[in-house]
This record gives sequence, structure tokens and C-alpha cells, in this order.
Amino acid sequence: MAEYLELTDPKITPEVVTSKYRVTRLMFFWMPAPAPVEQSFVQVGLQDEHGAAFDHRYTGQEAIDLIKGMNTANFSTGNSMHKRILQKLSNDGVLPGTVSGTPETP
Repeated sequence: MAEYLELTDPKITPEVVTSKYRVTRLMFFWMPAPAPVEQSFVQVGLQDEHGAAFDHRYTGQEAIDLIKGMNTANFSTGNSMHKRILQKLSNDGVLPGTVSGTPETP
């Protein structure tokens, strides 16, 4: 099973309970200096178990730091890029929960 984020408190909408998200898209955009830091962003596209999309965007210096971290990360240590993104979303309180599953192959 692909890695997914299981929410601590499931999102509940009328007659739909959402408890899991998986990464479906990552977009890194940064401009080298002297461009303003505010132009940089990381967009994370997620999909819940019902197929509904959810996007979150990191901007400015936080985006630059995330891009630098991803650029230099060692993904062979058991933490895939998707897992790191899901953990960041959880740690930042965007989607609190626990990351489970194994990396998905294309």
C-alpha cells in the first residue's frame, strides 16, 4: 500500500468522513537572488481516499528551506520524499496524523 497520512481527527463533511491523504503532486518553484524570496513556493497536491483533492502551499523562506532540505536529503534511509512531505504537513498542524504505508512505485 502506498504511503498515506492517517488523520488524528478525521475530517467529516456531510455524509463523508475523510481520514487519509496521499501525495499526488509536488511543485517546487524558486527564483535565485536577487528575486524576492516571497516568489518561491512549494505546492503539495494531495488526494483523499474518496478521490477529492486538497492542496497546501508553503511560501517564502519556508519554501526555500523545504526545497533546500529536499535537494540534499538522503532518501535511501527509509524516509521517502512523500513520507517527509506528509510528516511535515502533520508536524505543521496542516493535517495532524500519523504516516503509514510503504513507498509506491510508478
